[in-house]
Amino acid sequence: MRLALLFSGQGGQRAEHWRQAEASAACGFPAVLAERDRAEGCEGAITRNSVAQPMIFAHQMLIWRQLSAVLPHPICVAGYSLGEMAACCAAGAFSGDEGIRLCIERARLMDEAAPSGNGMLAVIGLSRDLVEQVTADFDLAIAIVNGDRHFVVAGLCDGLVLAEARFHDLGAVRLARLPVETPSHTPVLAAASAGFAKRLLQIPDGRLLCPVLSAIDACANQRVRPALDALARQISQPMNWALCMEVIRELCPDVVLEIGPGNALARLFAEIAPHIRVRASDDFRSIDGLLAWIGRFG
Repeated sequence: MRLALLFSGQGGQRAEHWRQAEASAACGFPAVLAERDRAEGCEGAITRNSVAQPMIFAHQMLIWRQLSAVLPHPICVAGYSLGEMAACCAAGAFSGDEGIRLCIERARLMDEAAPSGNGMLAVIGLSRDLVEQVTADFDLAIAIVNGDRHFVVAGLCDGLVLAEARFHDLGAVRLARLPVETPSHTPVLAAASAGFAKRLLQIPDGRLLCPVLSAIDACANQRVRPALDALARQISQPMNWALCMEVIRELCPDVVLEIGPGNALARLFAEIAPHIRVRASDDFRSIDGLLAWIGRFG
């Protein structure tokens, strides 16, 4: 069976994912609980980078640990924003324990680099030319390309409010503010990229278990060092997730599985490749149910 893995990013996490992360903490990720305890009582703690990033990573690795024992090596892995951390870990770039430490460091660097009062806005139904015109008018940036007419823009909230009104007037099909307060994948976070790249130099090079597609340009990295270089760069460079999905479709997998909170990536992939079987781990009540579905296809 030809299996491709997608790892989701921030935004879809809920309390149930937090409880699952606690379970993984008991299995060797104690730092997750430490971050939770530090933020306990803070409003919106589950969306704070310092909590959400290690929590989501732990949730994803808990699921992948159970699946990897019985599934074949993937033909490729890809991660959406934070999800690229889990993709690199699943491909063998670093251990789960090291991944937790890296997620905590990544969140700290991003929080230090980004000024307060930022956000992200999904814009669906407009051409790239129109979206670029509006972002330029309000000092925003395109952070993510999810499709020909599906973008995520980022920047200061005051600019997002004005841009949202303009996008509406231009005929956007859907506009949605994301539960994220950091202008990820924009030059604002250049210092975070540089700091994270320096931290990742501590990890030795080697051959990966499977290719990791960079979320920036869908380059299929076969070794640790280029995969980690891309991991650092995507913090402050725009993601081309649409291209990643195209590359995965061209690889002709039998099954595509999204691991992590939500099923947004599975739905996006289903739109461009309705002939390929795709589901998300969150679609199932248990690992056994997920494995039963995959088992139907070899």
